Formats: sequence, structure tokens, C-alpha cells
Amino acid sequence: MACCMMLIRGWPMSKLPDITLDDLPGLLAHIDADTNRDSWVKIGMGVKAHFGEDGFNDWNSWSQNSPDYKPADALSAWKSFKGAKVTIGTVVHLAKEGGWKPTKRELTAKEKRERKAEQEARRKQRQAEVEADEAQLAAMQAEVQRITGRLLAEFTQARGKSEYLERKQVPPYGVRFITRNVVLSIDAQLMRCDLWAGDDIARFFANLPNPRPDHHSFMKLDAGTFVVPLRDIDGVVWSFQAISASGTKLFPKFARKQGCMHCIGTLDGAEVIVAAEGYATAASVAQASEWPTVMTVDVGNMAVLARLIRQKHPAARLILAGDDDPKPDGKNPGRTAAEAIAAELGLTVVFPVVPEQVAA
Repeated sequence: MACCMMLIRGWPMSKLPDITLDDLPGLLAHIDADTNRDSWVKIGMGVKAHFGEDGFNDWNSWSQNSPDYKPADALSAWKSFKGAKVTIGTVVHLAKEGGWKPTKRELTAKEKRERKAEQEARRKQRQAEVEADEAQLAAMQAEVQRITGRLLAEFTQARGKSEYLERKQVPPYGVRFITRNVVLSIDAQLMRCDLWAGDDIARFFANLPNPRPDHHSFMKLDAGTFVVPLRDIDGVVWSFQAISASGTKLFPKFARKQGCMHCIGTLDGAEVIVAAEGYATAASVAQASEWPTVMTVDVGNMAVLARLIRQKHPAARLILAGDDDPKPDGKNPGRTAAEAIAAELGLTVVFPVVPEQVAA
């Protein structure tokens, strides 16, 4: 599916049939709503990229045909769709695979003019939405970067204990330990992040609106949680992943993840570099192999980092340590994705066999 999606994104829009909002329900009806989440997200992105907010109702109605449908999840996913990395071409391709055929009808000159004007108005509106989203994201990523620096400097230390690390039997390579309870709040409307500690935590929750508005989010970090700083390829810290004693993993909303990693060991001059998804797997590989290892957070980011690492460290042999985690339905998305990345970039991929208690 991933290779197919990349091909579709490169499909010239001029070769696509003329898709109107009236066509959308019929288009979606030819696609199985009970698909994997990655495809479901891409279909939503394609709809939003072409129709903007006008496409939500039809996409949401189609999504309800899946037994896994959750209204809050659909709305949250739709709001997260930014930019136009996936086009309506993805939706058209999948609909055609399901038997959809565009309706051929000769338009009058007036209808052609009206259709063209409608498409141009929609394009300008969507372009304005994309530019506004991108500006907000850039501003909020910078704000998260600022608050991450403050969090690391004022509320963490290099030494500490974590039940999660003890359970996984891995060392704390370059991570930071929360020293006291702190709340990180993010307000997209005010375009700012804040940290609350001590008595201010109670004041924060007392003043928190109920219900909480969509533009306001927060995360509570307790003592016993450790923080994994995430740096770009040049070593600049942008954000973090917090891992609690129970193993719950959290990211600040808007935090930059793409192209960011956590390094165990030094990459400069390395003969071999290993890339793994989760911290426990990366730490286990580094401990066993003594090779510098990077935590990529997820397999999508692994593909991005693989290219960046090869560009910056061309002499190093890059090995992917993929996740081998079969699902009840027999699918193994982590292994499938890692093998696809390795095949595309000509890399070696391995699937570490570790005791269950050490798995990422």
C-alpha cells in the first residue's frame, strides 16, 4: 500500500477526472471503510486537500461504515490533516480499484465557466487554509522547542530511577529524569506553552475550562517519568518523548518529530549505525552491539532519518532494527514497513529477538 500511495502522490493532477463535491459520496462508496488506519488517514487527507472543510461530512459518513469508527477520533484526525501531501488522486485511485467510473457528461459553456470558477475559488480557499496551518505549526513548533529547553534545564536531571527502564533492563542513555511533578500546557489560540509546578498545578486545573476547548492541551509529567530529548540531524533539540513508569509514551502537541531522533553513541566517524523505533529496542541494540544507535520514534520517521543519516554519514553502514510485532489479524505493519524502507534504500534490515520484557 505504501509504494502505491507514493506513486499516486506523484500523479499529474491534469490526468485526474474532474471531481466535484457531488461526486465524493459515490467515490468513497467504492472504497472499503474497514481499511488500515494509514490508508484511512490518507483518504481523509486527500479529501481535505481537495475540498477543504466541505469534505468532512462525506468522509465522516463513509468512515462510519468501519466497526472501529469513533466520532471523536475521526474529528481529531480530520483536524490534524495539514497541507496537501496527499491529493484527491489517492481517493480516485482506490475508488477505481473498487469499480468506480467517472460519469461522462458534456458540459455547456456556462457550466464549464461556473465549474472553473468554483474550482479556482476552492483552490484559493484551501491554499489560504494550508498557509495558515503551516504558519501556526511553525510558530507552535518553535514554542514547543522553547518550553522543551526550559523543561530539561529546570525540571529534569541526568540521574534517576524508572520502573520502565528496570522492567526493560536497559540503561538510561542520555535521557533525563523528571525531578518533580510538572504540567506542560499548550494553547494554540494564545500561541504559547507554559510549565506549572508546585501549588500552581492545582491553580492550573482549577482554572481549566470544562469542557476543555480544542485549542488547549496539556500533559502531566510525574516524578518517575523520564524524558527522551529529540534532536535533528545537526544535534539541535526540538522536542521530547516522555515515558512514564507504566510505559505510557507522550509527545507535546505540535512538537516536531519528523527528522528528529535520540542518539545513543556518536555517529561521526562510525562504521556502522543502527536505527530502531522505540527507546527500549534502541538501547538494547546499542548495549548488545556497541554500535551507535538512533531511536526514530516510529517507522515513518525511520524512513526520513535513514535518508538524512545516509546523506550526513555516507561512509557508515546503516542497519534498520525493525519491530516484529504480528497483530491478531496476521498483519505485521512494523516488519512490512521496515522491509519496504530497506528495499527502497538498499539497506540491511534485522529484527532483534529479545525477551518479552525487553521489547520496545
